[in-house]
Amino acid sequence: MNLYFILALVFISTFLVILVLLRMLRGRLDPTYKRMHEWSMGAGDSSSSDQVGGKADKKRTAGFSRMLELAGHQQKRGGQSKNKMRKSLMSAGYYHESAVRKLMGMKRVFAMVSFAFFLYLGYLGDQSTPVILLLALCGALIFYVVPDMAVNSKIRRRQELIAGGLADALDLLVICVEAGLGLNAAIMRVGHDMVLRCRPLSDEFIRVTQDLRTGSSREVALRAMAHRNHVEDLKILVGALVMADKLGTSIADTLRAQADSLRTRIRQKAEEQAARAGIKMLLPLVLFILPSLFIILMGPAALAMLEAAALR
Repeated sequence: MNLYFILALVFISTFLVILVLLRMLRGRLDPTYKRMHEWSMGAGDSSSSDQVGGKADKKRTAGFSRMLELAGHQQKRGGQSKNKMRKSLMSAGYYHESAVRKLMGMKRVFAMVSFAFFLYLGYLGDQSTPVILLLALCGALIFYVVPDMAVNSKIRRRQELIAGGLADALDLLVICVEAGLGLNAAIMRVGHDMVLRCRPLSDEFIRVTQDLRTGSSREVALRAMAHRNHVEDLKILVGALVMADKLGTSIADTLRAQADSLRTRIRQKAEEQAARAGIKMLLPLVLFILPSLFIILMGPAALAMLEAAALR
């Protein structure tokens, strides 16, 4: 009876913990819930309590950002690594001029905190001084590269989103251009309409519009977008638009041809991934599924043969 009661308590507590975790992560996992929450928060901005809370949060965020900028302040040397870091941050969607300083500050803060933490752990473990220092240095080095790993992960995720939403953006561009809009106006309209479908691509189109408004030529703005995002389909589209602009051919025909070509490439990639699925399933099939199947099928027979051999 006590055992059943303990098992029931363990089950109920585990269920409640999982339920609470799912409830906490719902805002990140469910886009509908997130959008409704943002709308409700936006609708209640008129209340004084929300305004005071929002100002306090902004002050705390600004203070933390300022601390990271001070921690990441660099001298004028190291320009090449700084430019490389700036390009990586722009590919991840961080265009602000202080993004490099914030990233460097985050790396240094993580390294110092992890160094002190591992020193404390080594002191609690009664280790020798060289072991403690080695452990602290290894921990600081690992946590120093954690922000770079997060930025690289953000870049890969952003490139996947842009590649996935480019086909729909092309269709919208074709519709806008055929409806009579110019290419610049079509890019601005699609940039605003693609917010819900693909936020990174929407940000890129809006940035192209801003570059055009500041006086950059269309070719420079489009090539800058392709340079920021290392997506092959986007580079092909930009090259086709620049070539059509130089030769004076129809932008609508060019966009329609690029949309058809992009749909064909997407279908070919899907077929290629489907063809690779059988090869990818071969390893887990051989290592995990077939041994279990053999044990289930051959196990009783093997046990019977062993018992018969023992009786003889």
